[in-house]
Amino acid sequence: MVSAFLKPLLAILLTVAITGLIVWLYFETKLSKILFTTEFSLEDVNAYNNQSTTANSSKFAVALFGLDARHEGESSRSDTIMILLIDHSMQKIKLASIMRDLYVDVPGYGKRKINSAYELGGPKLALSTLNTNFELALTKYVTVDFRGFEKIIDAVGGVEIDVKDYEVEHININMREVRNLIGGDVPEVKYPGLQRLNGRQALAYARIRYVGNGDYERVQRQQRVFEKVFEKVKNASLGTKLRIIDMVLPYIETNLTRNEIVSLATKNYSKYTLEHTRLPVSGSYREGYATIDGIKQWIFITDIEKNKQALHEFLER
Repeated sequence: MVSAFLKPLLAILLTVAITGLIVWLYFETKLSKILFTTEFSLEDVNAYNNQSTTANSSKFAVALFGLDARHEGESSRSDTIMILLIDHSMQKIKLASIMRDLYVDVPGYGKRKINSAYELGGPKLALSTLNTNFELALTKYVTVDFRGFEKIIDAVGGVEIDVKDYEVEHININMREVRNLIGGDVPEVKYPGLQRLNGRQALAYARIRYVGNGDYERVQRQQRVFEKVFEKVKNASLGTKLRIIDMVLPYIETNLTRNEIVSLATKNYSKYTLEHTRLPVSGSYREGYATIDGIKQWIFITDIEKNKQALHEFLER
């Protein structure tokens, strides 16, 4: 006969087990939508040291690549390159944006724009390029194309953005371009000022390049949208977070493991702060042209050592 003490204990253990099984089944079902790829060793991606992190480390680093592929399955340059560091001990999330025209050494291909590494050798070469130039130990990555970006914004209910008057026309131009590629009718932005942008509108906003302060301001727009999404997600209910996960997963490619994703997704980020920076840092580069593969291209000729130091100071402080 089970004692009076053991009965409630067994009931608690059974409840915990059933709850854990339900959570496990939920994530197993949802995570099947992600395109999982092979994990990289430190040697595979020219990692600078043996301190590669995992999702359970006090600090976890991952490279984020946003692709602007025009057609399904198309090989594409990384339109957006970011290094994301989650510092659990300090409750900080740090985001470093790497400008795509940075002129760097791409292993095996010589000097060229950093965004070409993904097109030439996928995430493996893109990680190798980051590690080689900035002395990093990145082995993990997450890639999302612009369809996924749009879904992320819609999943959080849009983002509040103060649209400049010179940005309105270009948001609408970019939206028409995306519509021609993947379809879907979305209301155009009619006026400047603070307003809520849906996924397609926010995507078009983040892709603006040829007005304002060029690519510098473009990076600022991307960081602004990321910050708005982060604030919404960290304060969202569990139900909303699960809905966001469900909407976004089909648009993700990663070599994070299932356990790492579950670990990251189930943490409480409500007290975490977000910090961001941009490379190249001010005073560390000049703009110019270089002939790459027989084509004259606009580049940022950069003091890599100065930027490497600035990046490490940002990530480690």
